[in-house]
Amino acid sequence: MPADRRQQSQVALGVLLALGISSQTVAADSPATLEEIREMLRQQQEIINQQQDQIEALQREQGAGPADLTPSTSAATPAVTYTPPEPRTGLTWEGYGVINYQNYDYYENIQDNDPERRARTDLERIVFAPSYYFGNGWSFVSEIEFEHGGTGSTIEFEQEEAGEFESEIEKGGEVVLEQAYLQLAFRPALNFRFGEMVVPFGMINTYHQPSQYFTIERSLAETDLYPSVWHETGIGLFGELGRLRYETQVVTALDSSGFSGPYFVRDGMQGKLEFDNADDLAFVARVDYAVALGATVGAGFYIGDSTDNRPRQNLDGDALVTLYEAHGRYERGPLIVRGQYTLGFIDNSDAVTQANLNFFNGDELGVSRTPVGHKAESWFLEAGYDVFSLFRHSPRGRLDVFGRYEAWNTHAETEGNIASVDRYDREAGTVGVNYKPQPGIVFKAEYQSRVHQGDTGSDQDIFGLGLGFEF
Repeated sequence: MPADRRQQSQVALGVLLALGISSQTVAADSPATLEEIREMLRQQQEIINQQQDQIEALQREQGAGPADLTPSTSAATPAVTYTPPEPRTGLTWEGYGVINYQNYDYYENIQDNDPERRARTDLERIVFAPSYYFGNGWSFVSEIEFEHGGTGSTIEFEQEEAGEFESEIEKGGEVVLEQAYLQLAFRPALNFRFGEMVVPFGMINTYHQPSQYFTIERSLAETDLYPSVWHETGIGLFGELGRLRYETQVVTALDSSGFSGPYFVRDGMQGKLEFDNADDLAFVARVDYAVALGATVGAGFYIGDSTDNRPRQNLDGDALVTLYEAHGRYERGPLIVRGQYTLGFIDNSDAVTQANLNFFNGDELGVSRTPVGHKAESWFLEAGYDVFSLFRHSPRGRLDVFGRYEAWNTHAETEGNIASVDRYDREAGTVGVNYKPQPGIVFKAEYQSRVHQGDTGSDQDIFGLGLGFEF
């Protein structure tokens, strides 16, 4: 063998040895050695490329940026994801923020059919998530949220979409401790949480950082049915079994004095008092299955009574809440597709309505006087495509053009003498763009049309700009 060819073989052989290929695999003195080595190198490179694609897909699925390879126990990551302990003890920080601008149709009341145009800015939320790793799998995770730039001393004016409901004035701009739990990362299939945790129901509760949803505001089909970033006190069990991820919890149940016609059980999460009533508990379960690279399907279930957690015991009988949801996500390369269907029931919703009407000091506690529905349902489907991927020499970052359609009805069925309200049957269509110059930053622009089935003030056009950042 010529000297220069032998030298090339030895160099290539060293590379293969560095990749873990035994020297017995090839014979350095064989005339075909160099060609064999080149083929082996090519095969190894293909394997490396495939593994890198899998890593990036998992990062996108969990909301991590391409450079973020550090396992995290933060609440910002999907609740069902197994998160190994940090390799060192000590304090770490994460967080995110959202700032929005909207120009929208404004109705004075539900009889108004001639809207004005108004505009607003909103420091929607700033979240800090400090975590501390003690060692041996034990860690403490917390999440502190500052909503609307305030501390509960400001006044909130809530004008419902398209003027279909009443306007409300109450305290706004809160500081909320959304999570504070102790976690034991025992093994991939079996791990524990104790304390205040995010309830693993629905897509937004699991993927709630601004880069994980397209629209400026979180999904209306979710946030108008049940709490957004829903958190309760309890114990949880979670882990991974191959491609299957699971999480179960036993937590404090909802308070039916917060149920309403337009928002179903959304405002039933406790927090109006300095403590949460725990006479009623609830069970939650969620599973996700990775059917292919970048593709996940799953379902969630919630059940719990909401009678005995009312601040005042003025409701006889059960007010059992049962929620179901099924979801799917495909996020690979330039294409993103997400969808979800949700179904919910409140037993004795007519009795809940009457008890809320008779609630003493209900205004101070924010008790709604609207008729509560027995059944609610919603669904949404959205898709986005990175147009930068169409260019041979694409600009830096990612530019997703997206479309989204969602429909939700919190009076799909009623009970007793409660009449169905058409205005509670709603839908929205949104188109827009998301620009991510680098991981952790997203700029959003969108146009949204909202419609309800009522006779007046039935449509609303909204133009919006948003900024989201994660750190």
